[in-house]
Amino acid sequence: MHYIASMLALVVVRGPDTGRTFPLPPYEPQLVGRSSEALHLSDACMSRCHAELTPDGSDWSLRDLSSRHGTFLNGERILGAVPLHAGDRFRCGDTEFLAIREGAVPPRTHDDGIAQAARVDDAVTMDASSEAATITLTLIARAAEPTDADAYLAEAARVLESRLKSPITALRALDADLDSFVAPSHESPDDAHTRGTPHASFALVRRAILQGDMLQADTLTLIAPFGAIGGMRGAFLLERPCNTAATSREIACLARACDVTTLALAARKERDIQASQHRLALIGETVAALSHSIKNMLQGMRFGADAVDIALTHGELAKAQEGWPILQRNLDRIHALALNMLAWAKERPLELELSNANELAREVCELLTPAALRRRVQVTLALDDALPATSIDGPSIHQALTNLVLNAIEAAPERTGRVTIGSRYDNARNEVTLTVTDNGAGIPDSIRARLFEPFASSKGQRGTGLGLAVAQKISLRHGGRLDVISSATNGTLFELTLPAGGENLDPAETRAPKALRPGEFGWKFE
Repeated sequence: MHYIASMLALVVVRGPDTGRTFPLPPYEPQLVGRSSEALHLSDACMSRCHAELTPDGSDWSLRDLSSRHGTFLNGERILGAVPLHAGDRFRCGDTEFLAIREGAVPPRTHDDGIAQAARVDDAVTMDASSEAATITLTLIARAAEPTDADAYLAEAARVLESRLKSPITALRALDADLDSFVAPSHESPDDAHTRGTPHASFALVRRAILQGDMLQADTLTLIAPFGAIGGMRGAFLLERPCNTAATSREIACLARACDVTTLALAARKERDIQASQHRLALIGETVAALSHSIKNMLQGMRFGADAVDIALTHGELAKAQEGWPILQRNLDRIHALALNMLAWAKERPLELELSNANELAREVCELLTPAALRRRVQVTLALDDALPATSIDGPSIHQALTNLVLNAIEAAPERTGRVTIGSRYDNARNEVTLTVTDNGAGIPDSIRARLFEPFASSKGQRGTGLGLAVAQKISLRHGGRLDVISSATNGTLFELTLPAGGENLDPAETRAPKALRPGEFGWKFE
């Protein structure tokens, strides 16, 4: 066999470090073990100095270093130094390595010749290697797609079937003991037989998976195992068209497919673990943030209730009236929190209809005037009377604008605060913009980058961090945007911009991107 490149490399195909690759520099002996400086491995079942790889020109030899659990080459325990070739597999502890060379297809280790299974032992030609490389690239592209494991296995079987022109079945083990299997490459168990799925014994499939050997059963079915210990395992079954031995082309293609599939399944497992951990972290963060916000609101209500109770006990109605706004303010906050949680967690379909955004602005101003009066903040309107009717979901925009105005009222200073709700129409861009301006202290630089993230708030204990996140989500669902302009001296300006669509606007329709302003590229250089 001739190789395109001379450098040998080790790929971890099973064990804690599955997927890692270690090139073997020529003329440099390599220690395999937990104490190795070149091969950093985390397998606790591997000895510190487990085995040694020694180069001899372009050849390599493998020697066990009196390890506790031994070193196994192609399924057999080695004594002394033995040659290591491309395509060989050797195991140290729970870690299995595959030796590869650039441009060569590694053959699998073989069965020992029991009656039920014939050994697969064909030389791999360069033509077969080229086709196997094509299959490898195709499967790598499929592996990068955001699909689950069964969808990938079904697609891998279809790719192999189209290239090899023989029926291929992908079997996946349902349990770690390999007692039962499912065929993701078929729509139903019965469909497997109607398509001529190989009738290989599950005992042989199990044996092939456990040994990591490619077996040919009854001269009809080629069994090619994939997967790693502790992860998803299975095999590709290729039905031979006649009672002939497997060809080098079939061996090469299945070998490459199994190697890519092993790595793809390991990557999916790691991705699922990370996604699960991320979800748990988000749930914990959400619960902590909500608990903190609700606790503060309840404390405010308790303080207000105590003030009202003491005043009524002493018959002091004037004092009771002072405590009531505290209760009312925290009731408003709890109501707003509940609405924002529903809007954030549950996405209802938009019900678009022609509406006047100025009317929504007036309704929000009237609704929040009592909250502004409690802080002695002045709320005014600066509306464009020529504003055209806009196709929007009225309740959603009402909630988004309410969140912006509530934030502005709380950001404005008491007694001297001013909040302005405005509107304007951009005829050139056919956009309607609602603006909310306050004269507060602006947004701190530390929070500005995370301003639209849920539970990110600049108001301390008074904020839940959901208002702006919900407002931005609503604007994006309308095909619009929410922009913020903040200054430490001039307060903050929020602009909620919406497309001024017509009556035929479909909320489910995919919209074209907005036209860019001169000098606007969608990214920035720093």
